[in-house]
Amino acid sequence: MLFVVMIGCVCVAQAQRDVQFNQYDAALGYYNPASAGRSGNLDVTAVYNVKMMGWSGSAMFANASMPFRFLNKEHGVGVMVMSDNESDMYSTLNAGLQYAFLKKAGKGTLRIGLQLGMVSMSVDGGRLLLPVDSLGNAGGTDEAIPTSKVDAKTFDANIGLFYATDKWYLGAAVTHLLEPEFDEGFYSYINRGYNFIGGYNIKTKNPLFELQPSVFAQTNFNTYYVDITAKSVYAKKYSAGLSWRTGDANVGAVVIMLGATFGKIEGGYAYEIPISSMNRASFGGQELFLKYRMQLNKPKTGMSKHKSVRIL
Repeated sequence: MLFVVMIGCVCVAQAQRDVQFNQYDAALGYYNPASAGRSGNLDVTAVYNVKMMGWSGSAMFANASMPFRFLNKEHGVGVMVMSDNESDMYSTLNAGLQYAFLKKAGKGTLRIGLQLGMVSMSVDGGRLLLPVDSLGNAGGTDEAIPTSKVDAKTFDANIGLFYATDKWYLGAAVTHLLEPEFDEGFYSYINRGYNFIGGYNIKTKNPLFELQPSVFAQTNFNTYYVDITAKSVYAKKYSAGLSWRTGDANVGAVVIMLGATFGKIEGGYAYEIPISSMNRASFGGQELFLKYRMQLNKPKTGMSKHKSVRIL
């Protein structure tokens, strides 16, 4: 019971970090607004993550984005929603509109992105079991924890950069730029987050096979993690990959990933095997993603002569 109380207090008072999606390339619209419209098509993506089976907690991310041309310039636009149910007591909802400006740079394209929106935090203190009071009576109260469900909302903003060529790509973003605070029946705040991604498309002697190694790192300078991923793609339709996560003591994991594309539909599955001492008590985590891609008929320009980076 004391453990439950401690977890509840941490959720209310401690700064939070962004969700860890195993298929971070599919969820890049959550981490970096500069990715809006990067495929050159209308993309609608959904990612569902069950963090650790046997424990409560899940997250869902949805994103739609597309490119457009205005005043003889290339742009990208998108909308995203992310729901993070940390536990039965604590959850957050993040929603925003995204814009990306494109500029030809060297052999690739530089994208500069901005996301403006809101973040909502919900704490249901009625679900928290407090220890006995000084007289031995069950229950008790804590002024820092609400006795019923309380919701708080505030403004949120992200910024990002993304550069891609035919062979490689790099991205960097800052999330929760203004470090939003909540003080409506409870106090909490979200630390500014920083994330970085990089990857390479490697052609093999067999034209049907392609290797796509990538690295994704995230930190808020209180916690951090790094995913190192090796993925192979066959006939641009089927993929298999293995990812190793390192960082803080409680985030270590190995992730197995499978993916496939059938026409306009792309999907992927990931199974997370925890290797940290704390998370070994769970049965691991699972994640699904689906993407619908509609090809847009737009005139080719110098901004889109390079091949789009295809990440499954």
